Amino acid sequence: MALDAKLALLLIHILSVAGNGYSSLQENYYGSEDEHRKKLDSSFKSGFATGYAFSSVSILAIFMSCCVPWARLNKRRRNKIMMKTPMMTSLMERREKKIKEANEQICMLESLVKRLSFVGIRNATANFSQANKIGLGRMGTMYMATLPDGRFLSVKRIVDSQQFEEQIVSELKTLGTLKHKNLLPLFGFCVESNTRLLVYKYMSNGNLFDWIHPVKHRRKTLQWPLRLKIAVGVARGLARLHHGCRGQVVHLNISSKCILLDKNFEPKLSNFGKAMLIMSMSNSPGVHNEFCEMALVKEDVHGFGVVLLELITGMDCSKINFSSNSILNEWIDRRPTMLQVYKDIKAITKRCEVVDDSEIQMQPEICPATSQD
Repeated sequence: MALDAKLALLLIHILSVAGNGYSSLQENYYGSEDEHRKKLDSSFKSGFATGYAFSSVSILAIFMSCCVPWARLNKRRRNKIMMKTPMMTSLMERREKKIKEANEQICMLESLVKRLSFVGIRNATANFSQANKIGLGRMGTMYMATLPDGRFLSVKRIVDSQQFEEQIVSELKTLGTLKHKNLLPLFGFCVESNTRLLVYKYMSNGNLFDWIHPVKHRRKTLQWPLRLKIAVGVARGLARLHHGCRGQVVHLNISSKCILLDKNFEPKLSNFGKAMLIMSMSNSPGVHNEFCEMALVKEDVHGFGVVLLELITGMDCSKINFSSNSILNEWIDRRPTMLQVYKDIKAITKRCEVVDDSEIQMQPEICPATSQD
């Protein structure tokens, strides 16, 4: 099937990347020094080198014997004093307070997300066995879990949870508040000592990146109808995030690796650790605030454009610098909204006779966890 011209134009519109050009390399050449300056008397050089070496060794020996012990002692004293300073005490107290607040936030989220038993999850993963390991991410390790009734779940185990508390809270808040067919369903969570467990519905077809860039011994193929279906689903999910009446949710980490596929190849957005809720612009008036909010939203549009480029060309875009931070402000203003993108791709799928019965539903409020889009 030939690539639709409108799809290519849409991709250019989404990415809106200005050319950077090539840097020119400059080389400097220096002339050789005057040969007369290189000619020194050999006896003078020999004597000077010997005297210099003897003096250096003597000075170094005196310094090591007298000064270094005092330097070490002073360093120990400085460290002790530093640990007792009000500033250091304040920083440690603030850090402990922040961890405590994050733990309290996680516990308060039980009204949104079901709290699960650690023993039950451990048994479902066969004590987090290597055989059930299905992935390794920045925050933790993913395992497949099998419930007694035969259902499959995926478990993200975050062992060193203190440095990821904010990301965990963001994930729980976002997926605990929103529910949509193109968002990864969050089944529950668990808190056990310094370990956090996030439990999701299992996606049997893995992530989109592995389908676009299969390894040699595990060949995978995505036909064009499936690629368009995935593009529509991702656009629909992002449009749902961006167009809630209570505020816009921005993902800020869109890539083919965070797009999971269920058994029917319906895409699910995951990895909401960097997600943010942007309240209405009327609550924080000002041109600067308005532009910052728009730039965050358009960052997701740019991320979707990169995914669309991967779907069309098969390029590994993770090795290419597509950072929109280097793009001029006027280029950011020209990107369409995700709702416009969704409608455009939806129209293209109809022309290509790709069946997709799902429609985006724009409810007046953000969906609670118990409702269904």
